[in-house]
Amino acid sequence: MDQNRDQAQRIATMLHDQKWTTVLSFDQRMAMRMLKSSRFHLLLFDSHGERGTTIDLVGEIRQDAQDAPLAIMTNGVRRDGKIDISGHAAQGGSADFVLQKPFNPEKLKGLLADTNAYHRARAKDHHVLVIEDDELLRHDVCAVLRQVGYKVSYTSNMEDAFFDHNLGMIDVVVTAVLIPGIGGIEGTAQIKSDFGHVKVVAMSQGVDSTITAVHVLAAAKAAGADALLPKPFTMHDLLKTMNGVIRAKEDDPEIDLAQAAVDAIFAR
Repeated sequence: MDQNRDQAQRIATMLHDQKWTTVLSFDQRMAMRMLKSSRFHLLLFDSHGERGTTIDLVGEIRQDAQDAPLAIMTNGVRRDGKIDISGHAAQGGSADFVLQKPFNPEKLKGLLADTNAYHRARAKDHHVLVIEDDELLRHDVCAVLRQVGYKVSYTSNMEDAFFDHNLGMIDVVVTAVLIPGIGGIEGTAQIKSDFGHVKVVAMSQGVDSTITAVHVLAAAKAAGADALLPKPFTMHDLLKTMNGVIRAKEDDPEIDLAQAAVDAIFAR
């Protein structure tokens, strides 16, 4: 929400370049109406509007926006001291984020990363993206991961992973290495470079008697993969590997209890 239409369009363009979809509003009344009828991943509000300051509307915004974080765009704090939309105010609960104008694409990219972290911290389930071009194996892997409580998305190639999925909201990528297109090795390196929080589990068979699964997975490890699964593998092996990367990600002692439960299931 920004009354300056040119500025709003520039911000929308920057968001589009980051593969975010935007809905523009040029006045507070329109913005508040949209909050009642739609759900958003992030709210970007200018600090002032025709109904007064955004800070004055925080209670109403919180009520209608549900779990969407609020970022206030500001040129600075007003001299009369009536409102404070500095970083201190954001920490105090008035806003989740403050974006100082003018800002460039890099600062906006940082805000989007913080927004994804905000949502990941509040997610009830770990979100796993499975990348596998073998339809039957992909189906089986997804089914087992869902059965034990993971939130699961899937695709058959790296290109779709980058363009059709918000990797900022993914916790673990389980990917085949030998897949058409970009491939698992280059894709792993790109994921680890752009989305450092994501853990990558690489799975692969060998190419031939000379280039075995060990060689392929060694290349995936060098590209940044956090765990390796040589094909063929059992679903028990898959779940043990998943628990391992989640434990490393969160250092959560309850993961040991989860692993015990998994072991009990496969011991039957």
